[in-house]
Order: sequence, then structure tokens, then C-alpha cells
Amino acid sequence: MGLVAIATLKVLTSFSVFLFLTVLLLVVARRISTCVLLFSMQSAIIAAEVFATGFQERLAEAYVVGALVVVIKVVAIPRAFFGLVDRLKTSRDVKASTTPTQSVFIAAAMIYLSYAAVHSYGQSVHVPEDALAAAVALILTGSFLMVSRKKALMQMLGLLVLENGIFVAALTTTFGMPLIIEIGIFFDILIGLLLMGIFAFRISDTFDHLDVSKLRRLRG
Repeated sequence: MGLVAIATLKVLTSFSVFLFLTVLLLVVARRISTCVLLFSMQSAIIAAEVFATGFQERLAEAYVVGALVVVIKVVAIPRAFFGLVDRLKTSRDVKASTTPTQSVFIAAAMIYLSYAAVHSYGQSVHVPEDALAAAVALILTGSFLMVSRKKALMQMLGLLVLENGIFVAALTTTFGMPLIIEIGIFFDILIGLLLMGIFAFRISDTFDHLDVSKLRRLRG
């Protein structure tokens, strides 16, 4: 393995501890605004990983992808979330189906499971185990937020966290995907968020709340 590749692995590994920290903070946060800020922080960490990888690997397109992450995920999406919360005039509480203590134990279990899942793979293909485990932990955390949080806004945020995990996994295993694929993923996420925002408005207008768990009463 070359010196550049080793340096890249070290860079990706060094950022993993911050991603694990955002995982723990996301599952215990009780307000939507806090979760949005943590997502923005998480995306900023990922952007730093992309820039560092681009510098180490001398990939010009990595700077474009990193800039897109900053503009879309660090700035634009959080601003859109804050604007959506203000317009919907909904409660700022996340309304979780688990207590903070339970959420911490679940997050710790997800981190342990992430390391267990990538241990053999990381050794066989020489990818940074910590970084790959962080990617899996983000995917599991996004799924957990979508399942355990009752508000539609938090489920949208869970989808974004899950996508961050997929992004980090691609960055870790391949040192970045082709630029056109990255741009396509960004547009897919934006279109998905637009549609989910429309549904959130419709739910709020019809039922005067965003608690999707109450929609189960409509089942026949």
C-alpha cells in the first residue's frame, strides 16, 4: 500500500470519532432544531473528509463534491428545515418512542454491531475499519430515527442521516464515487425531500399535527 493511500486511511479514521459522537448526540436530542444542527455538523465533518481525501489523492472532482456537500447539506437543507418548522408552527419536540437512556443503549449497540459487521471486511480489503464502521453506524442511526421518531420531519432527517452513511461508505471503500453519480444522488435526495415536505404540509393541514403514529387509526 502506497504512502498516499496510508495517509488517506489515517485521515478517514481520524474523523470517525466525530461521526460516532454525532450518532450518540442525535439519538438523545429532544428537539428538532438540535437534531438539524447535529446533521449540519455531521455533514460538515463529511465535507472535511472529502476535502482531505481530494488533497491526499489529488482528485480535483473531490473539491466539487465537497463544495456541494457544504452548500446543500451544511447550509441549504438545515435552513430549509428551520423554515419548514416555522411555517408549520408545530411543536419542536421530536416525540420519540424511546427514552434517552434507551436510545443511548441502542446507539451503543448499533456502534458495536457496526464494528462487528465490518471487522472481517476491513481486514481483507485494507480499508479503515473505524471509518467504515462509522458509515454503517450512520446508516443504522438513520433507520433508527425513521422508525423511533413519530414526527414526519424527524423521519425526513433520518433519511438524510442514512444517506450520509451511504456517502461515507462509498468514500471509505472507493475513495469517492464518480462526480456524475454524486450529483445524481444529491438531486435524488433533494427531490425526495421536496416530496416529503409536501406530504408534511398535507398531514399538517389535514390533521393539525405531524405525528405520523396517529395515522394508524385510519387503517381499516
